[in-house]
Amino acid sequence: MNFKVALIALGLSGALVGVAQAADNTVSKKITLTAQINDALFVSKPDGSTWYGTEELDATDYMQKKFTKTLPVRVWSTNDKFNISLAQPLKMSNGAYEMANASVNLGDKAITHGAPVAVTQTVAGVGGYDQIHNLGINVDAPTQSGAVSTNGSYTGDLVMIFEPVAAAEQ
Repeated sequence: MNFKVALIALGLSGALVGVAQAADNTVSKKITLTAQINDALFVSKPDGSTWYGTEELDATDYMQKKFTKTLPVRVWSTNDKFNISLAQPLKMSNGAYEMANASVNLGDKAITHGAPVAVTQTVAGVGGYDQIHNLGINVDAPTQSGAVSTNGSYTGDLVMIFEPVAAAEQ
């Protein structure tokens, strides 16, 4: 075999091995997707397709002693009643302090942890009831203790449970 041909063959085989090694350096990515179909109850933003992500509570005045947020929530249900409760108490913390007197309301109904509250829908929709309710969230700023400032970002999760009420339970 000619020296030049052998050198070219050796170079090509090295390139092929490099390509094979590059193919072994792939990156695998995973996204978990979920979808839920419920023919008795559907809860969303007013647009009927999305839900809230992160929402910022607004100070009621310049003193920043009370914070609030009102979010419209659309509930479609086959029956005129559904139950709502908190899966856990609403707690907002910055690590050193916790917001006080947290309250959650759906319309004029106070929503608490572990105690389902019946809500009656009055607006008829296609195949059931379709109504927008105002979800109200209110918290008080913590009181400073010692030299530790109350300044900072407070976070917490509002986890609610919406349950359809069977016609026999009404």
